[in-house]
Parts: sequence; C-alpha cells; structure tokens
Amino acid sequence: MTREELLRILTFVESNRDISEKRTSLATVDPRWNIVAYAMRRHLEGKLLTVTSAASAADVPYGTAMRRITELIDEGLLHKRPKSRSGKSFSLHPTRKLIAEFESFAMQLKAMVGNTFGFTTGDSEMGDFYFGGYYMASRTLPYPSAMRQGVGVDRTFRILSPIDPTFKTLSEFSSNLDELCGTNIEIVNLPLDELHGEIMSNAGRQISKYDLMAVDLPWIGQLATEGVIEPLDEVMREERYNPSDFHNAAYKGSSWNGSQYGLPIQPTAELLFCRADLFAEAGLSCPTSTDELLLAARVLHRSGFNMSGIVMNFGRGTPMAHTFMQTLADFGQPIINLDPLGDEFNVAEIEGENYRPLLDTDAAREAAEFLLELAEFSHKDSLSCNWDRRIGIFSRGEAAMTYGWSIRAAAFELNENSPAHGNVKFVPHPHGPGARTVSPIGGFSLSVPAGLSAERKKASWKVMEYLTRPEMLKWYVLNGNLTSPRFSTSADPEVQASSSLISEVDAMERRGELQTWPRPPIPEFSELLSVLGDEIHMMLQGAISVEDALGRSQNRIDALMRERGHY
Repeated sequence: MTREELLRILTFVESNRDISEKRTSLATVDPRWNIVAYAMRRHLEGKLLTVTSAASAADVPYGTAMRRITELIDEGLLHKRPKSRSGKSFSLHPTRKLIAEFESFAMQLKAMVGNTFGFTTGDSEMGDFYFGGYYMASRTLPYPSAMRQGVGVDRTFRILSPIDPTFKTLSEFSSNLDELCGTNIEIVNLPLDELHGEIMSNAGRQISKYDLMAVDLPWIGQLATEGVIEPLDEVMREERYNPSDFHNAAYKGSSWNGSQYGLPIQPTAELLFCRADLFAEAGLSCPTSTDELLLAARVLHRSGFNMSGIVMNFGRGTPMAHTFMQTLADFGQPIINLDPLGDEFNVAEIEGENYRPLLDTDAAREAAEFLLELAEFSHKDSLSCNWDRRIGIFSRGEAAMTYGWSIRAAAFELNENSPAHGNVKFVPHPHGPGARTVSPIGGFSLSVPAGLSAERKKASWKVMEYLTRPEMLKWYVLNGNLTSPRFSTSADPEVQASSSLISEVDAMERRGELQTWPRPPIPEFSELLSVLGDEIHMMLQGAISVEDALGRSQNRIDALMRERGHY
C-alpha cells in the first residue's frame, strides 16, 4: 500500500472512532490508539513527533497520557531519540514493529471493506481498488447529462488549452458542450510553448480573455507564485467538494505550497513502450532495470533493416531537458535538493536549500553516462526528436522501444495500420541500480485565471467541476483520449475495453509508481529546462564531456537560484 492510501485508511478509522467516542456515549476515549494514530500520521507525513504533542493527541489527562506513552515505548512500538546534545529533549518515532503492525491492520481493514461492498472477491484481488475511490457508483458510467442550470446562453465561455486528445475532443464536440453546459463554449487550442506564452500574456490583461485554462503540471509553481491562476481551496470548501476519486499523483501535482490550483483533466504518465512481438522473437522480457534496457536495445538494434533498439527524445531544448530529468529520477534522485518523504520526495513544501541543484552527484553522472550509452542503439533521428516525431517513428515500426507519454499511445493503439498496433507492452520506467520504480506524471489540469469577477469565477468553477466528472472523462476516453485521472472512470468496463493502457496506469497509481517529483513544479522550471536542454544536448553530440555538461549545468542553475534569493 502507498503512503497516501495508508493515510486515507487512517483518516477513515479516526472518523469512525470520532463518531463512537465523541458524538455518542457508546465508547470511551482510547488514549493508546490516539497516540498510535497520531504517531503514524506524523511518520507518514514526514513531520516531527514530540512527547508533548503525543501526550496532547492522547486526549486524556497528561499523567494518563504519559503512562500510555511509556507503555508503548516499553513494548517496542515507539522509541525515543535525543533532539539535542544535552539529551534533555527527545523526539518520538514509530518502530519497525509498530509500522508493520499498522500496515497489517490497514491491509485487513481494506480487505474487509472491499469484500463487504463488493469491490473485491478475495484477498488476491485487494489491489484492484484504491481505498477512497468512488466505487459505490455503478461500474458502467452513463453518457454525460446536461447541467441542471446552465452557465448562460447570452455569453461565450472560453477555454485555453493545448492541442492534445482531450481538448481536441472538446473542440470537435463544442456544439454538444454548448447543450450540456447551457452556454456558448469556445475552445482555443495552441501548441505547448505558445500555450504557456498566451497564459502569461493573458495575465497582463486587465480583464481575462479566458474563463478556464489548461496548465501543464510543472507550470503550477510559477503560475501560482506569480498570481496567474487562482487557488481553489475556498470554493472547494464551500461546495464540499470531495476529490478522493482522483489519482493522488495528478491531484497533488495540481497543488502548490498547500493550496489546490487545478483539477486533473488529462494526466499522462511517461512509460516505456515495448514491442512485445519483437521481444518475444528475441527471447527477451520487457526491461525492469536500466541494465536490462541497454541489453534489449543492443539486441534489437538492427539499423541496416530500418529497426533501431529505441528512439529517444534527444532534441535540443525542452525535449532533451525533460529526458534527462526523468532519467535522473530512474537513478533515484530529483534534479533539486527536495526533502525525502519515505520512498518519495516532498514537493508540497519547497523552500530554501530545496532549490539547490543536484548535478554534481554520482546519480547525475550515472544518468548522463546511461543516456550516452543508450544513444549508440537509438534511432538516427533521436537528436532532433520531440514528442510528436518520437511517437511517429515508433508507430511506423522503426524502433523496438521508446519512452512515451501514455496520452500519445493513441497514435498506434487506435491505428490498425501501425505495425505497433496491438503489439505494445506498457511498463514503468526501468530503474537504475538500487533505485525504486518511478514513472513521471504530467499532463494537464484545469485552472481558473486570476482577476475574474465573482460571477465569472463562479461559472468557471461550475464548468471545471463538470468537465472533470467521471462520466465526462469516460466520454473523452471513448473519443480517443487514452487517459483517466479517476479510479471510477478507470473501473468502467467500456473504458477498460478501449485499451489495456488505462488499467496499466491505474495499477501503477495504486502501487505508488507515478510521481510528480521527477519534474518538480518550481517557478524556475522553464529556466531549468533551458539550461539542461543546451548542456546535455551538447554532451550527446560529443561537443563536451559528461563532467563539463554536468558542471556547467550545476553552476548555471545554482547562479539562477541564488539570484532568485532561494539560498
């Protein structure tokens, strides 16, 4: 179970206890459980636990609380660690014994809930649902119904968006949207770089030209910090909006410094696409590690027969920068000094030393050397590839593998003329030595531009909430968008039948393999891409060495962060 799912179960149990102990007279306060629950929550959130705070959480007189804490220490469930050299102050920490006990309890509770409500048919299928998702609804979602009260036919509602499958669907079926939303919907589709430029230009206008904007997840930090988009916390509280059905990675990736700035509409995971038919012919299994990936690329590389081992996104600038950052994550390290949070890294709180670049490390050198070695078995056009060109080469059958965003799999999954059609196995990013499996999550969320009138802001929330409902997301899938940010949408039989990719990504989310930290959404993200896109590209061309590329990148990004006053 992932950290987030354990936290959901903990919240569920605490809410149940709150009903029995505080809202009725059916039970008394259990200080032992309260201390254990608080200790586990602080551990899972990566926060300090003190003796004083644990005693307060017990919700009983101080003397009783201290006796319960001492009992837990004596039983080996908590241990004290000195916080100072004098040894007079301590922090408390759950022991391995307590963590194992709690995880066992959580698994049994999940199994009981799953079996009770028909989400599973036994322990072996417990991973088929995610605790807190909207599984009580019918598994087959209906066609979207119209809003009870439309936005208003006397106005035009503009949505700024990229040229991607979901938004192409919205554009092509705008007349349907007009009827469903009771207004005149206008979809403005722009290429990625132009989209970012138009978002920033719109921020300079006195009155926003748009009512909603689709924003790429790594832009969230910049747009939130510069006041380009509005936080949603207040309206979500007022509407009692429950986001628990969203995939955690995409939902948390739409937040910045503790505030929510968007709702996921088209998330996408970067995976490794493998031609299963070619792997079978060669007697190879799909790679799970970087060493296995290099072996497969070497074996399957037959350039004389117009077949490359892999096609890579090595094009100068943004494509190259993204490739390096995501490869660095495969070796277990983020691009900047993020705080560890269990097996992950904390992107909810980024400040000070967290902004320091990490390019003078062993992991960065290993990632760079891996890309250099992989280049030997890459398609000849890789050094000029962007996302569209890369997926085109793979779809035409000119490469046995490629890294690719799940949203772009439609290029061969829905094209029966592609040699890759029906022959692709989707796997998470292969990991480097000693690292865990992590695939970057990206894609788009809908956000409200800053500066709207109260009336327009209300309408924007209404349309945003509507466009991200489970039945709407199903509609996008059935019209060629192979991605779903909601567990309930992914569980729909018609959605699952459209492509195995939907279920694969859903399972990766449940296993905690989809993460935002490989591309931290900091305000300087665009500048960071510019540096890496130049230096790493020159390294792959052979113009500079690995040491020079990483050293120059480290110094340039370090100077940028100092200039911005981060440390």
